[in-house]
Amino acid sequence: MQELITIKIFNYHADLYIAKSFLESEGIRCFVQDELINQIMPLYTPAVDGIKLQVKPEQAEQATQLLIKGGFAAPEDYDLTPGDRRTIKIVSWLRNLFKR
Repeated sequence: MQELITIKIFNYHADLYIAKSFLESEGIRCFVQDELINQIMPLYTPAVDGIKLQVKPEQAEQATQLLIKGGFAAPEDYDLTPGDRRTIKIVSWLRNLFKR
C-alpha cells in the first residue's frame, strides 16, 4: 500500500470532518488516522499526537494549499526550518534502509 502524508493534525472531530469534507469536495481523497482512539478515550489524544488528516503524496501540496485557502490552516503551519528538513531526510533514509 502507498504511504500517506499527514497534512494536518486535529484535536477535535468536528474540525477534522469539516476540513475533510472541504478537501473531498475539491476532489482530494482523504484518510483519517488515530480517530478511534480519540472517540474511545479522548484524553489519549495528546498521547497519539491528535487525529491525523492524511492524503496521498501526489495530492499533499494541493491539499495543503486548499486548507490554507479554506481557512483551516495558516501558511506558517507548513514552514519548515533547515533542521526540520534535515530530520525528514534522515527519517526517509532510515525508512528506505529498513524496507530492504
